Amino acid sequence: MDWLKAIAEGKILVSDGAMGTMLQSRGLEAGQCPEGWNLTHSETVQQVHRAYLEAGAQFLTTNTFGGNRVRLSAHGLEAQLAEINRRGVELAREVAGETAVVMASVGPTGALLEPLGDLSETQAFDIFSEQMAALQEGGADTVILETFMALEEIVTALRAAKSLGMKVIASMSFGTGERTMMGVTPEQCATTLMQEGALVVGANCSTGAQEMVPVIRRMRQAVSIPLIAQPNAGMPLLVEGKAVYTQTPEEMVQFVPQFVEAGANIIGSCCGSTPEFTRAIADALARLR
Repeated sequence: MDWLKAIAEGKILVSDGAMGTMLQSRGLEAGQCPEGWNLTHSETVQQVHRAYLEAGAQFLTTNTFGGNRVRLSAHGLEAQLAEINRRGVELAREVAGETAVVMASVGPTGALLEPLGDLSETQAFDIFSEQMAALQEGGADTVILETFMALEEIVTALRAAKSLGMKVIASMSFGTGERTMMGVTPEQCATTLMQEGALVVGANCSTGAQEMVPVIRRMRQAVSIPLIAQPNAGMPLLVEGKAVYTQTPEEMVQFVPQFVEAGANIIGSCCGSTPEFTRAIADALARLR
């Protein structure tokens, strides 16, 4: 599917939802590395992709969010970085076929860039380039940078992806104050990432749909390129030390018309969501059409 052409023709596309919480429901234990399951539980990962595809997802997101050297080293898996990322793309591509677009997921390094931390921009660029080269070897040509808080870090990741010739969707995570944890506004995010060459910008994670709608609206007022919105299944509640998401698919899809009105071109979901959320979003968009 030529997703950029579809958006240019006015279509609103559906992306998938959570991977981590779906794997947890299938046995991934707290503290385990989700990305490692690309090698050890590949069929389970594909079951999740297949469930989202059957629910109506037009984008499948690879299980590679934390597949960078810094995050994998915390699990002793850095030596398998290339294999984990390549396999993550292959698993999604095998399910997607010609039906859906595969987005290679890249998250933050997990370390702070200078001057707040010890990671230099050059080091971050190398870390992202290493992961993205492996994703590209697996067959990915589109990367989604997601759940970033710091503008400097996502710009570095974007530049790494662009240096490899990849199409980039760039998404940051905004809190209830309509800013990221590092103070980035929707306007700063959208304009900077557009200028750096992102084809799509947007927001994911942190909040539910209600809190994300105004963020998307502010981005639309700042830029004309396509926007992506992927809210959590409501605001997370901390129960016995674990994040619990209580919103139902029926509650989330009440905000689909608002996302459309705000200017979103791709609508999906994030933490706590399931294929039932994807199906509900697809059905809601079909009714709007």
